[in-house]
Amino acid sequence: MLGALIFSLTKARGYVDPDDSLLVYFMVVGFAAWLVGLAALFVRYAPVSGRLGKTGLGMSFVGIAPLAVGHLFSFSPVYYVIEDYFVIGVVAWSLVVLGVFALILGPFLFSIAALRRDVLPRRWRFVPLATATVGLTWIAATGSDDGSLTFGFMLFRTLFALGWLLMGYVLWSYRDEPVSQTAPVR
Repeated sequence: MLGALIFSLTKARGYVDPDDSLLVYFMVVGFAAWLVGLAALFVRYAPVSGRLGKTGLGMSFVGIAPLAVGHLFSFSPVYYVIEDYFVIGVVAWSLVVLGVFALILGPFLFSIAALRRDVLPRRWRFVPLATATVGLTWIAATGSDDGSLTFGFMLFRTLFALGWLLMGYVLWSYRDEPVSQTAPVR
């Protein structure tokens, strides 16, 4: 939950504090917390969600790495020292895009498994699907922007982070209840 919250607030920091000197530290903490949360989701729900659920949760877990490296590399001092920073910017941007797509496709695959096997508690079953849908909308609605922080970009990015925050909430709230596995619907 902490990782998704920090992720949602990192783009809004420019409205509050234009100085980026502490941003790298917040991003390291945010991505580390998100990684721990995804590991916990994987440990709790992967064994009962089948191959598709394991693939989705694993893809999300692996997707954090390029997202974190791309964001952190774009704020690295190396980024500003090397003369051909355009190439570094393209590589960093590509890593971010790859990570975001993994964080969108992962919950989509997990949502199929969660809906088929009733893995998540009843009222929370659609959270991974909603998160993936909002993520796709975020990319589709703001994919052609010039990189500025538009209202649509911020809205869908925040809703995407909220979906991940809710998945963390489900993990936290139902940590003492056993996870049941049902047979997939044929």
